[in-house]
Amino acid sequence: MILIFAGAVQVALGLLFWVYPAKHVSGFYGYTSYLASITPTGYAKSQRWARQALLVTGALEVGAGLLIHQLGWDRLFLLWMIVAVFLFLPMFTYTERRLKAYLRETDQLPVDYVDPDEALKHKSKRRYEEGLRDRLNKR
Repeated sequence: MILIFAGAVQVALGLLFWVYPAKHVSGFYGYTSYLASITPTGYAKSQRWARQALLVTGALEVGAGLLIHQLGWDRLFLLWMIVAVFLFLPMFTYTERRLKAYLRETDQLPVDYVDPDEALKHKSKRRYEEGLRDRLNKR
């Protein structure tokens, strides 16, 4: 039942963003991120992509919730609660990936932008190249 409820909330948010799209950058309403706030066209596109992702993942989540209810697997409430939380992530990852690609194509990606995936790769690579003894000797 939790997936049905969480999916319905996502669909409702997607429909709300469709009927009343955010017109300008605000921290209260609409999809807001660093990349979305760079250009007005990027902001408008990010609203559309976030809305699409919310509608699709919400519908899939409602469908999965109905299937789980039909199969009688409702007793695994904690598992479905964790799954419901993680099913909000595709909206953010999809929108940010599309927005980054759009800004790169139009040559509007800021020079100070640090890709989180690249930052993690460099950080972990540096950590493995530098041994424990080297880190202790720096202190």
